[in-house]
Amino acid sequence: MSSLDYHSETVRQGIERLKLLGRHSELLMHSYYGVPVDEAQLGGRTVNQLIDANILRRPDEHSGLKLSDPVRDVIVQLIADEQRRKVNVDIGDFLTNIRRLVNKINGAEQQADYQISALLQDQLSQEVDDLNSRIGGGIDSLWNRLNTDFAFVSTVQEKIEENEKAHTQVLRWLDGLELINFKELIALAGSNGGLRHILVRQLQGQVSGHFSSLREVQSRLNELMTRFRQQQARNLLVRGMLQFFQQKPNFQPSDYAQRSHVADLINQAAALQPSVAIALDRQRDQQDMQLLLAQLPARPEPEAQAPSSADTLVQFDEEVVMAQRRALHEDVLSFYLSVLDQQHSQSALAYLEQAQLGWDPEMWVYQVIAEYQGLSSTEKTAFHLHYHQDKQGPFNDVWIIEDVELQLLSEGVLA
Repeated sequence: MSSLDYHSETVRQGIERLKLLGRHSELLMHSYYGVPVDEAQLGGRTVNQLIDANILRRPDEHSGLKLSDPVRDVIVQLIADEQRRKVNVDIGDFLTNIRRLVNKINGAEQQADYQISALLQDQLSQEVDDLNSRIGGGIDSLWNRLNTDFAFVSTVQEKIEENEKAHTQVLRWLDGLELINFKELIALAGSNGGLRHILVRQLQGQVSGHFSSLREVQSRLNELMTRFRQQQARNLLVRGMLQFFQQKPNFQPSDYAQRSHVADLINQAAALQPSVAIALDRQRDQQDMQLLLAQLPARPEPEAQAPSSADTLVQFDEEVVMAQRRALHEDVLSFYLSVLDQQHSQSALAYLEQAQLGWDPEMWVYQVIAEYQGLSSTEKTAFHLHYHQDKQGPFNDVWIIEDVELQLLSEGVLA
């Protein structure tokens, strides 16, 4: 950027707005946490400056001043990591120690003090192992709660509450692991092979394993929550029935089978279609079956039919067949030439109807496809044959070609 750009209007305006942000930072943070802006104390001139700079906005004439969306987004991004570090103290302290130790290691190696650098790398490796142990212990504690604590609480509601607490812990660990930015660690390690082994290769494998374990715990918690909700619904139904019987101790359910009119909600069974078959494996019923078969009427014998004379063999003249083939070939060529002349796509069946040709539609479509397949590779590049086809049925993967459409792609000449 040249010296002229530093004095441009855009740079000057940006500097003024940054000064406004710094000058009224306390007011903006209070507004972020919901404290209303006192316009009388702030002054009309300052209010107008903040509004013109898109730092504050007035949603409507009846409401007070609010932070603009860009300023709110900046504040969220600035304090997000700090809030997560407060929740995840272990990982936040670990990242702070990592940066401190890496800076010391790089400083020692710049001064050629490799003995101190090796000691600091051992300390760094111990920090990584300690963090891995803390996370592993937290995950083991979650599994222990899943396998023991939930089984000893007295009610399903308490199990649900324990499940929600465990969910909170899982989310806290997941948020903590997301604080570990490996791009930053790679940049810190630089070209130092020892640091890259500790901070990237070793730590990344451990963090990946912890992510997988936490996802398994989360899946198990969701499964247990579903089961607890089902138990809660059944318990609610049983308690409701028990309360109903306590209020009406003389209640007796009626026999629905003896009713002449059954409620529509209950009478939902489909009609039966009985079918019978002979049980050939029941030897004791053999005699009864023989009697039943003897009473069946005899099957009438088919009448003898005199052999009919063979159908007359229709002989086609070979010259007539060849003449029809040539005529069909010439009509198809006319169809191709018509597409060339008109310079746009055309349906084969539409041309057949328009030209009032007497060919069978199926034979015509087949011949159009055959002529296209018979073209040379150079001639094929001039056309594109689009098939209009439809599936024969939902359970049959046979496609029926109903029509074809010939499209001209580029100028070409048929032989």
